[in-house]
Amino acid sequence: MKILTLAGAARPLATLALAAAFTLHPQSPSLAAESVAAPKAPRIGLALSGGGARGIAHIGVLKVLEDLRVPVHCVTGASMGAVVGGAYAAGGRPRQLEERAVKADWNEIFRDRPPREEISIRRKADDYKTLFAPEFGVKDGGLALPKGVIAGVSIEAFFRTLTGSAAGTDDFQKLPVPFRAVAADIETGEAVVLAHGNLAHAMRASMSVPGAMAPVEIDGRLLVDGGIANNLPIDEARKLCADVIIAVNISTPPFKREELTSALSVSLQLINFLGKQTVQQQLKGLGERDVLITPDLGTISAGSFERTADAIRIGEDATRAVAAQLRRYSLPPDQYVALREKQVAERKGLGTVDEIRFEGLKRTNPEVLRSLVQSKPGEELTEEKISSDLRRIYGRGDFEGVDYRIQQEPGKRVMVIQPREKDWGPDYLRFGLGLASDFRGETPFTVLVSYRKTWMNRLGGEWLTEARVGRESGLFTEFYQPVDERGRYFVAPYASYGQSTRGVFLGEKRIAEYDVLEGRVGVDAGAVLGTWGEARLGALWRNVDAKVDTGSPVLPSLNEDSAGMRFRLYGDHLDHAWFARRGHRIIVSALVADEGLGSDRNYKRLEGDLVGVKSWGDHTFSLNFSGGTDLHSEMPAYETFTLGGPLRLSGYRINEFSGRRMAFSRLMYYNHAVKLPDLLGSGVYAGASLEAAQIHSRFDGFPAKGTVFSGSVFLAADTFLGPAYFGLGAGESGRWSLYLLLGVP
Repeated sequence: MKILTLAGAARPLATLALAAAFTLHPQSPSLAAESVAAPKAPRIGLALSGGGARGIAHIGVLKVLEDLRVPVHCVTGASMGAVVGGAYAAGGRPRQLEERAVKADWNEIFRDRPPREEISIRRKADDYKTLFAPEFGVKDGGLALPKGVIAGVSIEAFFRTLTGSAAGTDDFQKLPVPFRAVAADIETGEAVVLAHGNLAHAMRASMSVPGAMAPVEIDGRLLVDGGIANNLPIDEARKLCADVIIAVNISTPPFKREELTSALSVSLQLINFLGKQTVQQQLKGLGERDVLITPDLGTISAGSFERTADAIRIGEDATRAVAAQLRRYSLPPDQYVALREKQVAERKGLGTVDEIRFEGLKRTNPEVLRSLVQSKPGEELTEEKISSDLRRIYGRGDFEGVDYRIQQEPGKRVMVIQPREKDWGPDYLRFGLGLASDFRGETPFTVLVSYRKTWMNRLGGEWLTEARVGRESGLFTEFYQPVDERGRYFVAPYASYGQSTRGVFLGEKRIAEYDVLEGRVGVDAGAVLGTWGEARLGALWRNVDAKVDTGSPVLPSLNEDSAGMRFRLYGDHLDHAWFARRGHRIIVSALVADEGLGSDRNYKRLEGDLVGVKSWGDHTFSLNFSGGTDLHSEMPAYETFTLGGPLRLSGYRINEFSGRRMAFSRLMYYNHAVKLPDLLGSGVYAGASLEAAQIHSRFDGFPAKGTVFSGSVFLAADTFLGPAYFGLGAGESGRWSLYLLLGVP
């Protein structure tokens, strides 16, 4: 720990001067009183450096300064120093900041994706295609990428909760404690001092790690982490108010080679090197009355947010170590209480507004977004409700960020919502991968390319085209057209053409494979059921051409037309598509094929799937029921229901069972065993499943066996490529299998 504090060597001289005053004027009490009058208390400025998670130690410093009754008259900060400093300047109490920092789920804060329950239903459906990052923009004849891996929407929402007491204050000089945040202009490299605007937005700009977090545009300048340009803004604290500086330097040791494992760590390393140069320059400006505190944070890295409590404790220890020097500036108890009563701001209500308006939209229809906003003019606003509104808007997938402000206009008070449209949009290209294997010859895989054109018209028309290569290869295209401004109702014509391979089993032995060519044309009309789901009803025409590829040539071929009406209900309230902790999902589909519409035969097909998930602590249970029936109609073989393979009778071969009627249930348990960095996924899970099914009117002609039981134990991971499972399945009569599952094959 390094401490810089130069006590005044002039104290003996001051004592001699007082003595001389009494000697020279023994009969002048008034003059003597003037001579011994206490000097005016110095104004103290606090300068806080950046340092990522290490910077949370600043909260510990603030706690001890409060215990010592050391006043703080202004604050400056860079990066995490701007975050802690801004929250304090907004009127936050150090112990309240500590509570929020310790309780915060930092993985969620640094995860851009809003709660899944608030994402649009079309984007939820993409989760089951296991499309992975990044999302490429298609524009100007080339591909474009976001400016950062993290857009920072959740981060800024968290900052708004820290600074809620300062809502409506856009002049940082007028905060309970005057404040300045330092950012860097990514175009010029210059330091940019932020003295006005949205406080949470300024804090977010000051800690935007280049490459990892998207830059923030303020006053026409593109801003990134202030640690690059001035990581310890002592000079700005002097300009703002300070006679005396208390500087807290969270020095960050460079990463070792084996620790440079990601784009984020490389970016942080660069900021460390650049920041170190600026810190050394700033330290030269410290004077004899100033105090420098350098907490020894040891192995706590810039990304160690799970060690928040440790960082705060170390900040406290470092500050107590210089308590003797800091007490020079302590105020009497009554004076300190009076000062803090002025500085501490209780969180104010946001009040009501007369109008809610959207600003900055170029291609998006604001009426479409208005349907997602539950805050209403004339009703009391809350930060929680507004944050939910902003998350729902962001969850559409059209924006790189969403912010708001409340402003007073002549005769009315207005909330202005500011969505920032993706500058790499509105057309997007993504890729996906799926693979399954039972290590016995069944290894279906899929490579997916998805191209999505959005906002093709004022109502939000969207054209989706997907190409698949693998066990199932083909093209799919759909034009999704809302028919009202709020997007509640839609029509969706679609078409597809593809080839798939389907095995034919006799017991556990695969005796043949069919190549199936299928073309589809259809049109649906539907309703969007909020962010929960959608319902569709439409007409479908298809042609199926199935021929034996391997196996007995006496097996029949088939070329058949099917046409009818299709209904589909899809509701999804899971908090995660694959490793949910809570929620439910329901899918119901029905098809009535009718010769009157051009079908070669009349038949019916009804299928349903229900999943419910509940957690107790680290323990999660998922219960799944699914079933299908032909309602005793003449449903063709290509429409039969299949079971077998990973987590669908795990001890048996993939799609070993096929029948016209099916019932399946599964109870699955999993435990979040190992956490992963957010950029890689959420973690590694250990779990097990119990599965049971009945299959009637089997395609292989075998009689129904009654209930078939199976189960598995597995290790699984939620990765940026999608879910991955490796497990051992067991069935009846000694049946067993190893399986590997990655994504959706």
